[in-house]
Amino acid sequence: MLRRKDRATRPNIEEAIKSGVTISELFLYAKVSRKDGNMAGFAIVVSKKIEKTSVGRHRIKRKISAALEANIAKMDPRFKRTVVFFPKKTEKPVPYENIRKDLQEILKKSRFYA
Repeated sequence: MLRRKDRATRPNIEEAIKSGVTISELFLYAKVSRKDGNMAGFAIVVSKKIEKTSVGRHRIKRKISAALEANIAKMDPRFKRTVVFFPKKTEKPVPYENIRKDLQEILKKSRFYA
């Protein structure tokens, strides 16, 4: 689970979703805010269209969160944007390795790394 200081606030999430840049990969896509904020913030949104059961939605969130936590230590200190992750609908559950690779590509494209 993401630490509280790494989570985005509701106004920042809404702003990123409305006017953010979309970065898409095979299993995930993300909305990255255009403007820098006070600090970097991350959010994960899994709708009922993607997974009907709450257990399934939480499983997806935990996979994305674990992949994100592994990369937060590598973050550029000047990165001050909000990133909201959305999984894409798939027929079968997506393995953690594929989620991790997609997440790293999204973070590279958003200039997350130094």
